[in-house]
Amino acid sequence: MDSSLRKFRDRLRIIIILYTFCEHPDNSTDSIYGTFRSEIKIQALDFLLRYPDFLCLELLDLLDSDHTLDPDEIRNIIIDIYHKKEPELRVEEMEKFFHGAYESIDEVIAFHVSVGFLKHESKKRSDGKTYDKYYHVTKACAERIDQFLKDIPSVTWFFDRCKLIKKYFDRFSGTELKARQYRYSEYSVISYKSHIRNVNDKVRDKFKQRFNYQLS
Repeated sequence: MDSSLRKFRDRLRIIIILYTFCEHPDNSTDSIYGTFRSEIKIQALDFLLRYPDFLCLELLDLLDSDHTLDPDEIRNIIIDIYHKKEPELRVEEMEKFFHGAYESIDEVIAFHVSVGFLKHESKKRSDGKTYDKYYHVTKACAERIDQFLKDIPSVTWFFDRCKLIKKYFDRFSGTELKARQYRYSEYSVISYKSHIRNVNDKVRDKFKQRFNYQLS
């Protein structure tokens, strides 16, 4: 992928994640639309956005543990994802680092801060490392997203997918999402800086066992 296109897509994905998943505290200022806490959760949500096959496997696993979910709804979601060949066409690979799939978002955040879309704050430990990161989505950003981005057909998929991920996975913290992803060997046992492998075979096997239907 061309580097300029890759940079644009990274900026697009992250700002849509922050816009969709940010919370709206009662004490927010007139200039702030919402606040998102934790880079770990950004990375974990971005992973689900970039790997449709892992998203499908996670949905199947949720059916095993949460009996309030509608199996037919999840069945149809997964069939649609594979019918549209998203695990082939939509995947954007991430590398394995020390604590799972990771890609630096410092440049992305700096860009959005520079154009007034985000305000960013964090704390520093005695060793100089940052922690307790907060990302404040500005109302100016939200207004532009509502007025312009949502009307672009090629971008609609990102909003729809983030809404889907939020419906089923917003209940989990970033640490919990990372722990869930570590359950799969295609994620956990690969070497440092190798790309996360797909789990299409596991999805197809688990789906066939549960629904007696072979995914394409």
